[in-house]
Amino acid sequence: MSQTSEYATFTAARPRRVLVATNHLQRISGSEVVALEAIEHFRAAGCDVTVFANWIGAPMRRVVEKAAGRAIITDPAAIRPFTYDIAYVQHQVLGLLDYEAGPDDVEATMIAIGRLSRRAFLESGGWLHDRLLANLVLANSELTAQHLKDVGGEGRVVSFHNGAPDTFFAPYRPRPSRPGRIIAVTNHRDPALLAALDGLADHAKVHHFGRSGEKVRRMTPHIIAKADLVISIGKTVPYALAGRIPVYVYDHFGGPGYLTPENRDRAALFNFTGRCSERKLAGRELIDDILGGYRIGNDFARDVPDAWLRRYRLSDHLDRMFEPPLVSNAEKRARMKASPFLAQERMLSDYVRASYQREQRVEAKRR
Repeated sequence: MSQTSEYATFTAARPRRVLVATNHLQRISGSEVVALEAIEHFRAAGCDVTVFANWIGAPMRRVVEKAAGRAIITDPAAIRPFTYDIAYVQHQVLGLLDYEAGPDDVEATMIAIGRLSRRAFLESGGWLHDRLLANLVLANSELTAQHLKDVGGEGRVVSFHNGAPDTFFAPYRPRPSRPGRIIAVTNHRDPALLAALDGLADHAKVHHFGRSGEKVRRMTPHIIAKADLVISIGKTVPYALAGRIPVYVYDHFGGPGYLTPENRDRAALFNFTGRCSERKLAGRELIDDILGGYRIGNDFARDVPDAWLRRYRLSDHLDRMFEPPLVSNAEKRARMKASPFLAQERMLSDYVRASYQREQRVEAKRR
């Protein structure tokens, strides 16, 4: 871990109380994995972690409760952020929680907000609670960070580059001239990509993870390290980069294919979603491009500078939350009392929570 000796001394004396709050913890994907990695990071640092979510379910519920060492809380009235040293919050749940003063309040809470998209409502920035309470906003890409600033985000907004835990980082190992083991991670059913994966099975062992594949499971350093090639977008790409595994960036939006020194920064700007180019190929074209260009991907994995890869070390970004907040909880509470529109936003937060829960119950019955 990258915590300094100062943090190690502090946690040995009194574990910091940490809150991780998010809207949903059910599937092994997206925001759920980001929250889980935050929980694991703080627990490894010796912190006492409480988890809140509006909606929980299998399989992520069991994984998160094991990581946190306790049950997930689903009643927002039971969560008082100002009693925690650190609160890492995703989605629009700040407006649900209890900010009334109490004897167990701490002097100052580092409140950090994770924003993982610039397109989804639950990730939208500029909310009043963000402006009044957040000490730090962690965006999943530089493009998301700029968007949050454009819509009125105040305070410190930085990109955490959708980074990977330290355990994914590994030195380059030599690989064959053609990939023998391919791992594809996608939840989407892009016809061309699915056809390409079927065709690639004639040339290599192909393991397709995700809701459109063989199985849904969390990506681990062990799984990634065994691959000669990773085909994916989004959060899986930093896992492959950290392990210096050749990675082919492509899915339902299309994509640039193999990363190169020329396309890496633009691909990263769009969080490796493929939207950086939206180049789309047919199934046979994908097979030819993946097999024929493998040397390009392998060279990039071997030669990419450590300094560039450093941005994807998640612990560096999560450790920002150990910094002391510059605003006391008393001042934050005063800001809230002085804001005439906060009550309406709290009502909206309640509506979003109820609507999401209703939607999930309908979906559960449909299944």
